[in-house]
Amino acid sequence: MIKKILVATDASAASNRAVSMAAYLAAKHDATLLILHVIRDMQLPAKMKDAPELEAFANKREDILRQVAETILQEAEVRAKRDGAKDVQTAIGSGDPASSVIGFASRRNIDIIVIGTRGLGKAQELLMGSVSRKITNNAEANCLVVR
Repeated sequence: MIKKILVATDASAASNRAVSMAAYLAAKHDATLLILHVIRDMQLPAKMKDAPELEAFANKREDILRQVAETILQEAEVRAKRDGAKDVQTAIGSGDPASSVIGFASRRNIDIIVIGTRGLGKAQELLMGSVSRKITNNAEANCLVVR
């Protein structure tokens, strides 16, 4: 039985389709829909972190990324409710997207993870890695990949 559905979004067309599919599933199963946006961890080099003139920059960057994440989640929540989901929750993660999604799903006892894929070719996928591939290969929960 499906009680908790997790969908990850980055506001791309593929993740928007995943949100719609997850909302449809949530409506059909009367399940809770959790929408997660992960802020990628793009760290400054260690030597630069200690530079006082960059501290304000780093703080401002984090504020901007959090505002963007909140906007993405608000739009995804509106889409999910429009597509039938009733119980919708949102969350912001940080770090590696695949690891963050997998960890979040594990901590929250998610029944199914819904993720979008850009449909990269095999050569690009091997060179760049694929968040959806990492999630489907490593998550304990069932996964649905939306194209």
